[in-house]
Amino acid sequence: MEDLTGNSSKTTFYVESFPDKIKRFAWIIVVIALIIGAIIIWSGIGSGARTAMDHAKDVRLAMKMVAMEYYGGKVSIYDPSSESGLTDEALAKIGNVAPVKGEITLTGWDEENNIPLSFTYREGRYLVEYRDIGSGDGTYGMNGDWSVYYNFKVLEYTAGD
Repeated sequence: MEDLTGNSSKTTFYVESFPDKIKRFAWIIVVIALIIGAIIIWSGIGSGARTAMDHAKDVRLAMKMVAMEYYGGKVSIYDPSSESGLTDEALAKIGNVAPVKGEITLTGWDEENNIPLSFTYREGRYLVEYRDIGSGDGTYGMNGDWSVYYNFKVLEYTAGD
């Protein structure tokens, strides 16, 4: 009888050597470690950003509370001549109302409604910016834009000793 399949080739199997198995396993471990490391770093940065934004929201609320206290005396907490944009007394009171450890810089104030229009809050490596997008009719709420930035030092230059 004749072979009708026409398959006269021989099947050969490749047997992977032990050093090749170890190399492949090592590469898989390295790739998994890099992926897990990236996820851990990214989640740590995200967690810190949420914490910094929560503190900035507390600062905004404290500004509004201190501004109400100052409103009775016909005085504003906004001082455009100071570095922080706030009077020294108001900055101390805001620190007492919202005990956070960051730096506050008030960059915009609505004198008519006595509320912050924009400010920045820096805590560690995080910078939180707030900009109110109110229509100017006094209907400002928590409808502003919040942006959180994470930064790190790329280059440092110091001159002399």
